[in-house]
Amino acid sequence: MTLARPSLLPVNEPLHVAGIGASAGGLEAMLQMFARLRPTGRIAYVVAQHMADNGHTELVVRLIQRESALPVELGVSGARLKPDTVLVIPAGKDGRVFGETLRLSEPAPEHLSTPSVNALFASIAETCRSFGLGIILSGAGSDGAAGCRMIREAGGLTLAQDPAEAKFDGMPDAAIRARQIDEIMPVAMMGPSLAARFPAIAASVTPAVAPPAAPLPSPADPGPVDEELRDLQTLVRKVFEATGIDFSCYKEETLLRRLEKRRSVLGIGTMEAYRALVQRDPGELQVLQHLFLVSVSSFFRDRESFRVLERALAAAIAEKPEGEPIRVWVPGCASGEEPYSLAIILNRLIEERGGKHPIAITATDLNPDALAMAREGLYRKTAFKEAEDGLRERYFLQRGQHYEIRPEIKSCVTFERRDVLSGAPPADLDLVSCRNLLIYMKSQLQDDLIKVFHQSLRPHGLLFIGQSESLGLAGNALFAPIDHYHRLFRRRCSGAGR
Repeated sequence: MTLARPSLLPVNEPLHVAGIGASAGGLEAMLQMFARLRPTGRIAYVVAQHMADNGHTELVVRLIQRESALPVELGVSGARLKPDTVLVIPAGKDGRVFGETLRLSEPAPEHLSTPSVNALFASIAETCRSFGLGIILSGAGSDGAAGCRMIREAGGLTLAQDPAEAKFDGMPDAAIRARQIDEIMPVAMMGPSLAARFPAIAASVTPAVAPPAAPLPSPADPGPVDEELRDLQTLVRKVFEATGIDFSCYKEETLLRRLEKRRSVLGIGTMEAYRALVQRDPGELQVLQHLFLVSVSSFFRDRESFRVLERALAAAIAEKPEGEPIRVWVPGCASGEEPYSLAIILNRLIEERGGKHPIAITATDLNPDALAMAREGLYRKTAFKEAEDGLRERYFLQRGQHYEIRPEIKSCVTFERRDVLSGAPPADLDLVSCRNLLIYMKSQLQDDLIKVFHQSLRPHGLLFIGQSESLGLAGNALFAPIDHYHRLFRRRCSGAGR
């Protein structure tokens, strides 16, 4: 079945439907892509961006709207597909193209991530045949690879973001390795490529479909800023003035989610009312600062990744001269579970080898409350949910309902309050463990931080990052993967920045 021809299209010109599949890192890729799309009168767009059931779909739509040259709408069941319009499938639903409409349904049990890219692409292949397009952007996993095969078998076109620039290369790489992608390109080229492949219909028709797009904003002319983001920028500036901590390089969507959560807790429905609260009680800025900071952790978080790291550390220790210290930096250490996990691993490895290597772990964070907890070294049972059996009994002392880290482990870690990018970083390091901090930062700040890590590490030193993070182009030039899935990398000796 081929999608019926919308009335605005010329006779015998079916509507093309482009499905866009993305997961981790996909929002950033979409913002670049949609900023460069232009009306052609020929293509309708449907987005399947993986989100949790309680994902902030409306926020995602607003962020895309802010950058997109085309109108963006939240998809509802029965929504009509229109040329030059973007429909975003909401969190917790699967979306399929059927006839001229988008239909939503509860996710199938076999779909591990939703909205399912494969489900969307399969429906486009069936409905649109050779007029279907599948576009795969940044994301972990392989969702979309099977859907791309169906679109190609139906005669449609498939595109993938260049994995080298994707924040998470799993999804584009899986489709490319399956040989189901027609063209691989940077996201910035996708808009111009589609415009060249599908030239705009006659001028007499185009204005009825969509008004001419405004020129891309130049650095000197950033264009209109959403009122919600203006409010956020004002609050970020006030937080900086009150606390000295600058969140201007953190991702807006992260800060907005935490701000919305704070307003919900307070029962404040509007930003105007929240601004009034801050005016009455400047102490609220301190609360906001704590909410913006990342201070959640547990021992051996992502246990399998720690096992991969332990093997790499064992090899590094084996090559060290007797008596030479092992130096580690843990930026964004939160309440101390991660640096203490590393201290436990290193103590165990040194003990097993019978060697003598002093352990010097520098753990840094901006949150003074989290650092106070870390220095105390006292934890609830829930902090050990991923720790192996027997670890708590061996390395902790029970204190009522809590567990205190043993003094010989505590003495390996020094906690400091500092900004990760200010002052001289630790040097001659064997390991930098920075997990689940990069995901909150904008791309430029991520690149700057990766360069700092490169400068701090010894030749062939180790970099350990979170499961939901990637290094980007700058990081891949500076670090080589040891285990890409578990996000463990080794410092390259000849990269830029050294």
